[in-house]
Amino acid sequence: LIFLYEIINYRGCAEGWMEFMGSCYIHFDERETWTSAEQHCQELNSHLVSISSQEEQEFVKSEFNLISNKRHGPDVQNQFRWTDGSPLEYENWRPNQPDNYFSTGEDCVVMIWHEDGKWNDVPCNYHLPFTCKSGPGKKK
Repeated sequence: LIFLYEIINYRGCAEGWMEFMGSCYIHFDERETWTSAEQHCQELNSHLVSISSQEEQEFVKSEFNLISNKRHGPDVQNQFRWTDGSPLEYENWRPNQPDNYFSTGEDCVVMIWHEDGKWNDVPCNYHLPFTCKSGPGKKK
């Protein structure tokens, strides 16, 4: 009986997290920079949300409204990667994005809820709400 409880606990999400397709998600309305948000997620054994499919995009958009971010390596423009190391297999950019508009760089990405969840690149020092994602089978 204890063994069964551990299996259920291992596969499910911790209290406050939502499960979708084997991963766990939690959203924070407080606004943080990309660095602070990723650090907060890592303290919870997770990373800022990565999106690998249209289905996951729709789930995150419908459940969490506005999220951030993904980021690329220093001095490498338009080569974005997820902080959890997963491949960039799905994209949902606004027209003409990413554009690196600001001269100081736009190395992070936000989902714009009121524009059907389209993505836009923004400076990483913006203070935004954020969503963390933990991969399959990870305890919080």
